[in-house]
Amino acid sequence: MNTLKAGATYVESGSTDHGIRYVEVAIPATGKGEDVKIRVLQTKLVEEVLSSCTKGANLLIAGRLYMNRAVQGDWNYYLIPTKKIQVLPCPIQLNDITIAGGYWLSDNDIEANQRAIESKQERHNFSLLTSAPQQALLSHTRDDAIKFSITAWKYDADRILKQAHKGRQMIVEGYLRSYNGYVSVTVSSGLHTMFGSKEKKKENDNDVKPANATEVVIQGCLLYTSPSPRDR
Repeated sequence: MNTLKAGATYVESGSTDHGIRYVEVAIPATGKGEDVKIRVLQTKLVEEVLSSCTKGANLLIAGRLYMNRAVQGDWNYYLIPTKKIQVLPCPIQLNDITIAGGYWLSDNDIEANQRAIESKQERHNFSLLTSAPQQALLSHTRDDAIKFSITAWKYDADRILKQAHKGRQMIVEGYLRSYNGYVSVTVSSGLHTMFGSKEKKKENDNDVKPANATEVVIQGCLLYTSPSPRDR
């Protein structure tokens, strides 16, 4: 699950390499960084509104984010609107995203966390793998996972680092950020929840032999005795 609700400005219209029309919008930067560029697919729900917009128009957008699997090397996020886009008279500061999925560490996350340790930053980078409804336009099926890069700071970073493990289910709430075109999610303070066991699933105790266990081997044998007097 992933849902985005944000204030944005109209940038331009365009189309993907396989002919899917979209409108690019920019979500104003939160803190450091740059505006977050998102491509909104022109579905029937929003096509009429977007076709009448001009560059710089203030918008309120809401929907689900997807990656484009139909074009290799396309790292843009695409928004499938779940509500009608609204044209606003003035800009609003809104950038809220909620993601539910399984915890995972990519190679980039591991490298970023090592740099955080070396620079003594209270930060933890990780990924969430989430599912979403099928979207044929983007060649996305229900079996495909959407990867979100997540950054948590201070208390949130410490708690997640101690309690999360590969595959553990989480919900985080935060906001989108962009550096050099690379879009990630920053966790809002205290807005994360983990489900399931705090520890990785261990092997069944019955299948594990203690290191100091004694091995007992039982073998069958044939016992021969002389005939009894009663058998004669």
